[in-house]
Amino acid sequence: MRLEGKPVLPIWGEIIPGNTGKSKYDVMPVDTSLTMQDVFTKYPGIWDKSTPEIGDLRGNNFMVWDQEIQNGYAEERFSDVPILVPYLREGSDRCVILCPGGAYLTKSMDSEGAEVAAVLNEAGISAFVLWYRSYPYHAPFMYLDCQRAVRYVRYHAAEYGIDPNKIAAAGFSAGGNLCGVHALCFGNQPVEIEGYEPDAIDAVDGRVNALGLIYPAVSMLDDKITAVIAGIDVYNDREKRNAFAAQYDLRTHVQPDSAPAFLCACVDDEVVPPPLLAELAVAYGKQKVPCELHLFPYGGHGFGACHYHPVGPFPEPDYSAVKQWLALFTNWLNRLFA
Repeated sequence: MRLEGKPVLPIWGEIIPGNTGKSKYDVMPVDTSLTMQDVFTKYPGIWDKSTPEIGDLRGNNFMVWDQEIQNGYAEERFSDVPILVPYLREGSDRCVILCPGGAYLTKSMDSEGAEVAAVLNEAGISAFVLWYRSYPYHAPFMYLDCQRAVRYVRYHAAEYGIDPNKIAAAGFSAGGNLCGVHALCFGNQPVEIEGYEPDAIDAVDGRVNALGLIYPAVSMLDDKITAVIAGIDVYNDREKRNAFAAQYDLRTHVQPDSAPAFLCACVDDEVVPPPLLAELAVAYGKQKVPCELHLFPYGGHGFGACHYHPVGPFPEPDYSAVKQWLALFTNWLNRLFA
């Protein structure tokens, strides 16, 4: 989606770490003759589970070009400007920073952003939808965008009527991995990128007060998504691939002072393994950190606000069971922030 006409908040200053201005097409060649049908049937790339080989990424590259550059908010060069789209609820002293997913290729700004924000507003909660940098950007820049978003909202909390101790983040799929890695692995770490000078916002606490992980990528072990987050060279080198997965495995980074968490997925999710979410809940329990886990019998992957959005050659899912997650989440958060 294009964001012209919508209020947006650029979260970085004049200098954005990781932005070189170089052409993305130098590292992401695009065949513009493809169609979205080709992406799912001929060139699935990172979604091809029939082989561990990374294969041809032309379909993934086309998706980024089509949805992010041509019809989204990304630039053709490494000059993207990460933003927050505010959905403020008058009188609310709490908020959620929403991190849409999309395999670190695209972002589902509607179904996992604006539509969820509307539900939060109805429950008396303000929301900010984060548009962060993704492929062909590599880690840590997407994680730094999430950290910066938390710091930005906390820095400007008084302007939005937000209690700086009532800032949550919630992410979906890759967006769940994004805010999970930020909350559990990055937290309040300083931004140490060559050529970047930290500013006043970077001095603000970057930790969230609550965390919502909705069908998140808990671990990237042997997951082809590593190729777009860290690079094909990392994925193709088993030692580097395993080290990258270990560095950002959510299960091993829960600490006693981690933020309380709300975890949610469906048993029939064929994209990310639901058992990993249960293992993450166990990790929270071992550290005695409050955690609420919901596993629904059906609803698949990518249910978001539970409004059907056709994607590729996939049938319409049954949301009758999982749609209650929205009320469960807002009730959980309002109790926590009471």
